[in-house]
Amino acid sequence: MKLLSYILILSFGIISLTCNSQNTNGKYHGIDVSRHQKDIDWKQVAKDKNIQFVYIKATEGETYTDPKYKYNIEEARNNNLKVGAYHYFRTTSSAHGQFEHFKNIAQKADQDLIPMVDVEECKYWSRSQFQDSLKVFIRLVREHYGKAPMIYSVNSFYNKNCAPEFNNYHLMIGRYNDDPTKHPVVKGEGTYTIWQYSEKGKIDGIEDPVDLDRFNSKYTIDDLLLE
Repeated sequence: MKLLSYILILSFGIISLTCNSQNTNGKYHGIDVSRHQKDIDWKQVAKDKNIQFVYIKATEGETYTDPKYKYNIEEARNNNLKVGAYHYFRTTSSAHGQFEHFKNIAQKADQDLIPMVDVEECKYWSRSQFQDSLKVFIRLVREHYGKAPMIYSVNSFYNKNCAPEFNNYHLMIGRYNDDPTKHPVVKGEGTYTIWQYSEKGKIDGIEDPVDLDRFNSKYTIDDLLLE
């Protein structure tokens, strides 16, 4: 009876560890990081063969630069990881001003992947004003980097404020759960390229929780390469 109890306890512990871990079974293909992940050991991160890409926060609005961007982009590339930079789009600043700030920080020569623009707010603007400004930012990115950026947003915000007008772009959509059947649903024609399915990932080399991303089966890393 004691042996049976021990086996049951051990089994329950293994099940619990499996359920709580977001770092198993090769479910993820990439991560996205910012200053919130603090000091990242990129040499250790690069040992994780699941990781095909890393998106790194560069800028926000017209003036903010992520204090970890320079270190993250240099060290990730030094460890042979494919990287791209992203900009957090603010509705309190002009699209032109935000683009100028982004391009000055996210040097084209440092990028392996197409840029990404993070849209999560629509304060002070109507839906049409927001879309018009985002279109300007996308056009400027395309002209400078040679390709349009991927758009990141959480599923509900994207469907309310962006779909279907932006469905032809590559999309990284945040919808947090560990059920592979509950993938993002994009309103209208089109689909997502990457699903950000967790914000609580555990990756060796990163002390704090990190976003975990996986490709839609229709896409691969080749679809995101800048050149």
